[in-house]
Amino acid sequence: MDDIKLSLSQVGPSGELSIIRIDGVVDTITASELENVIEGLLGQDRYKIIVDLGGVEYISSAGWGIFVSKIQEIRDHSGDIKLINMIPNVYEIYELLEFEHIIQAFDTMDQGKKAFNLPAGGDGGGEKVWKTEEKIIAETGSTFQSAFSPGNKGKAGTNYGLGRTAVASPSSSDDLILGLLIEDPFSSISELVEQANEAAPAFELGWWEVFKILRRNRLLRHRSRFRFARRQSRR
Repeated sequence: MDDIKLSLSQVGPSGELSIIRIDGVVDTITASELENVIEGLLGQDRYKIIVDLGGVEYISSAGWGIFVSKIQEIRDHSGDIKLINMIPNVYEIYELLEFEHIIQAFDTMDQGKKAFNLPAGGDGGGEKVWKTEEKIIAETGSTFQSAFSPGNKGKAGTNYGLGRTAVASPSSSDDLILGLLIEDPFSSISELVEQANEAAPAFELGWWEVFKILRRNRLLRHRSRFRFARRQSRR
């Protein structure tokens, strides 16, 4: 059974910055514990949060979804969430889900504190835990990086032409997004949002809605989207 350990501390002149340290696995079973901690902070009007992921081995879509679902409420109260210390495997998923457009991530505690205009040092300050871009490429494999890089979009074989019916007259938002992926499995979430609203503005899809559609259909990873489109091309 997966376990999770959460610890909480407050730093800053008035203790205004909350630091959540997570160790273990954040999945559908343990994500509720993290959600309870965050909701507890918001209930105390604590909206400046650093999440230290240095001890996290894996975060499922349920775990990522907690951060995304809370971020707007937090920013409405002039706060934010900053992620720090991700190991390469966790950072890979962060990038694949394009969360860098939603939540900032930093290498160290010092950098996270500076993002909140607090002085560096103290608890966890200065220790660089993980990555350089070269290490991520070494961990994930150059074949994966080159095959699914944005530079390969639009090359021969990536547009299967089978999603046009679903895109032209979609019966649901799921059909619309799946049709767009069949057309181009290398589209990012942000690109899917733009394409969907251009093709069928009545659905008024945002980033979070498209994310949930991809999660529901198990298509969050670029690899899964490519395989999905390839399967459709063989029918």
